[in-house]
Amino acid sequence: MIEREPAMHPVNGATTLEHPWVNADATLALLSAIAAREGVPLSAAQIDQLARYRNLLLDWNARFNLTAITDPLEVERRLFLDSLRLLPAIDQFTSDQSSPRLLDIGSGGGFPGLVLKIARPALDVTLVDATGKKVRFLQEVIDRLGLDAAQAVQARAEELGRDERYRDAFDLVAARAVAPLPILLEYAMPLLRVGGVGLFPKGLDLAAELTTGSRAANLLGARIESSATLPGEETRLVVVRKAKPTPAAYPRRTGLPTRAPLGTPDGAATGRRERRRAGSSASPPMSARAVTSARDAS
Repeated sequence: MIEREPAMHPVNGATTLEHPWVNADATLALLSAIAAREGVPLSAAQIDQLARYRNLLLDWNARFNLTAITDPLEVERRLFLDSLRLLPAIDQFTSDQSSPRLLDIGSGGGFPGLVLKIARPALDVTLVDATGKKVRFLQEVIDRLGLDAAQAVQARAEELGRDERYRDAFDLVAARAVAPLPILLEYAMPLLRVGGVGLFPKGLDLAAELTTGSRAANLLGARIESSATLPGEETRLVVVRKAKPTPAAYPRRTGLPTRAPLGTPDGAATGRRERRRAGSSASPPMSARAVTSARDAS
């Protein structure tokens, strides 16, 4: 008979022969302790919601790809804890607001937006993804956990930036593992109100992205305020503030931000063409679909 090796917890080294999500309360209690130590305490009810969310994630991920992280303990460490580490910045930038609006670009399995919503119920959260199956999952979690002031939207970020319902509408925009910084800024800045803040967790080696990102920010009416290393020393959080209205030429047409990122020679050339185009003709507002049931998604 082949004996199973005990699974080691990636944070405290504890071992268990159980499926980790069977013992969700004990495992997530460790997450609670670490989060509290880092200044983001969680209630028993929030720990329960995170456990239920993780079980849904693992169940759906067995059927189609929501995340490449399939180890339940790594979900706790790399997805939940990394998302929670954004909370001090969110609390700092929204201390004077009762229900700040946050948009999560390319939410995928719900990171960081769903975790932030669970930890800060007062947030009004919009989760955006271009893939219908992922949006169905996000809406399922919202419904099963009974999360108010949360919605899942199937759309591309470029579309939302040209939609009057979403442009200049958010206090915070976040995105995790979506695209290089110049592309993220073109997606995010049109969606923020003036004075709003973009929060972008990135890797440690950021020098090149910060250079091109600074050029892109200047074009979009924004400035990079900081790029500090978060607890855990594996992630830097790039904080970008929108200082003035983003020119109407941005975001450019679907696909252009990726093919010719702002802050690069190709991006500068297409940016000039798009500004001339915007000055000569006004595009009609576009719309996005709030997905409330499986039949609404593609």
